[in-house]
Amino acid sequence: MLAPLQLPLTHSKFKMAEEIPVFPNVGSILINTGNIVNWNRLKRKPSRQSKDELVECLNVSISDWIVGIDKTEAQYMNDLEIISKRVEAEKLTPEEREQLKITVKIFMGSLDPTALSDAVSRAMSDLGTTFIETVLVSFPEKLGEDLESIKPLWNRLEDFHADDTVYGIGVCDMSKDLLEQLYDWAKVKPCINQVNLESCCVMPPELTEYAKENDVQLLTHNDPREILSIETLQDVIRGQTTEDDAQLWQPSWVLRYSAMVKCRGIIKTKGYITKATRDIKKKKL
Repeated sequence: MLAPLQLPLTHSKFKMAEEIPVFPNVGSILINTGNIVNWNRLKRKPSRQSKDELVECLNVSISDWIVGIDKTEAQYMNDLEIISKRVEAEKLTPEEREQLKITVKIFMGSLDPTALSDAVSRAMSDLGTTFIETVLVSFPEKLGEDLESIKPLWNRLEDFHADDTVYGIGVCDMSKDLLEQLYDWAKVKPCINQVNLESCCVMPPELTEYAKENDVQLLTHNDPREILSIETLQDVIRGQTTEDDAQLWQPSWVLRYSAMVKCRGIIKTKGYITKATRDIKKKKL
């Protein structure tokens, strides 16, 4: 059994009796952990689940940001970007890029194609690359379960492919029937289907056969469909700031990127980028 997650201590300077909000007017927040490969605290917990790893990374990133903020300036911010000060995001040099294969997995909070574009573009910008070898998309549970609902997002991914921005497009946890529908309809065929064996224990034979016939690679994973719930996100923000700051936040998307040295299987860079939004007008009602 996993030990309970230990969250960093909240900064007392913001936990005053009057609970003064840290960023009362912010309606959009983006948190970039930077490269977490060399985080010693994560190395000591190699078997932890991705959900717990993400929560710890978010806590550390927000905690580090709070240490150096201008409290007055934060009161008037509308959009907030938090870049971890412990490990800065590593932009890859052209020489490094030639030796690496980048994979990005995007956990969508909705079926908004604009949010998907935002995630892909942000990954390229923060890594300093003009292309990504593989993008995997995890659609929201109970939302992305029919072809019509995911068509707008797939069209957007095909646009990236046409621009030579994304070379391969993959999906996660698709049944054989939905994968077949997507494959038959799409101009750019899915090249990967990640399957969580915790939900099915053994790869379904009909899925295995279909994937083999159509050159779709089946990979396993242990990520939850919802890697960051609304409640968890708000708890993280509340724990580092105030109750007021935590109100109404919803994850727009979470992406995990990794850059692996070709032919060696060594991960050089790994990190999370999280985008969340809230309707600030509702908060003020």
